[in-house]
Formats: sequence, structure tokens, C-alpha cells
Amino acid sequence: MEQLFSKQQVEAFVEHNPLTLLMLKTQNCSVCEAVQPKVTTLLEGYEHIAGAFVYMEDVPELAGEYMIFTSPVLLLLMEGKEVYRAARFILFDELTTQIARYNEFSQS
Repeated sequence: MEQLFSKQQVEAFVEHNPLTLLMLKTQNCSVCEAVQPKVTTLLEGYEHIAGAFVYMEDVPELAGEYMIFTSPVLLLLMEGKEVYRAARFILFDELTTQIARYNEFSQS
């Protein structure tokens, strides 16, 4: 997963990639640190999904724009529109199902 450092980078990343998984996390968050490697491994099986993460401390304005109240938050975006959200306690079976679903949909 690529690290992004500004709102402009996030916007460009989402605009450039039709299917995006964006992870919004905070520093010193043990849940965030446990979830990120699992998400990275999951995305390795999907070449058409771009993954990136952002520390909320670096880009606090994203909290308002994406309505983020906790961390981590995973946003699956298709053509810039949010199609799935998981927050704090990530259900990886559900996340995998949603990623596979939208990956298949984006390729048809």
C-alpha cells in the first residue's frame, strides 16, 4: 500500500484509480498496525485495486470530508464513490467479499 501525505495526493490517487481501497489510520493505533499488513496481503490478490493509506494526523481535513470518527477506516471507492466502509473492527470475510464483488463488477 502506498502512503499518501496530502488531500491533493488522496484526490489524485482516487481519481487515477477506478477501484481504490483507502485506509485512514492514526499514529500509535495498535488496531491500525494490526490491520494494515492483512489488508496489504489481501490486496496482493487483486491487481486492479489500488491501495493506499493516510495518517489522519497528516491530513486532518479528510476526517470531515469522509466523516471519519474512529480509526482505522477502510473505504472501498469505485470511480471516486464510496461503495463500502469498514471501521475500527474490520470483518475480513466481509471485506474480502466486497472487494471480490466490486473487482468483478469493475472488470465486466
